[in-house]
Amino acid sequence: MRRDRRQVRLAVPECLAARAMLGAVGRLGRSVRPPAPAPSLPLLLPPARGRKSRHDPPAKSKIGRLRTPTPVDPVEMYLLTERYKSYRQIVRALRLEFMEEIWKKTYEEKYGRLKAIQDAEEHKQLMAWNQAENARQQALRISRFQRQEQEQERLRAQEEMQKAQEMEAFLREKEKEVLQLQEDAKTFITKDNLEEKIEAALNNPQNYNWALTKEGHVIRPPRGT
Repeated sequence: MRRDRRQVRLAVPECLAARAMLGAVGRLGRSVRPPAPAPSLPLLLPPARGRKSRHDPPAKSKIGRLRTPTPVDPVEMYLLTERYKSYRQIVRALRLEFMEEIWKKTYEEKYGRLKAIQDAEEHKQLMAWNQAENARQQALRISRFQRQEQEQERLRAQEEMQKAQEMEAFLREKEKEVLQLQEDAKTFITKDNLEEKIEAALNNPQNYNWALTKEGHVIRPPRGT
């Protein structure tokens, strides 16, 4: 009985709507053909199944029914909770990423020209600073090279002076050796003074038959032996 009442309640407004639509179509096409006569019987449409409204009373079979809670598996509940948490984090990160991209595009559209001018001015200032810094570094580099060259010249001159002093000392030493050799050459035995040296040796005999003790005393053989 309740279902028939709902069907009638749904059918009456639908019939009125159909009549209004047909009347509008007829008025639009009146200049072409005469309007069709309205149907004598109401237009019945198949009922649409829907949910109960909040004012409908509960069914007789469900009066006094107490719903048993659905059993929950703790492991499955934990897994689902963790998965939902991970899903919400991922979706939140994607949403923030998209929002940041939209904000960035909006900011570029609004302040893009001003930002370009500021960037160009900043680039110009940085290039000027870079050129000044390069010039300063070049001056310092040239000064350092000059100091290194002067230091190398000083070391080279000092080395040459040391070599000259060593060569002079070497020549003096060799000159002394030559003078000493010339002085010793006066006593050399030659063909010219061979007879004189023999006579001098015979006149002054030397006995080399002697020995030394551990204490350094000279022991000579007695004369006449």
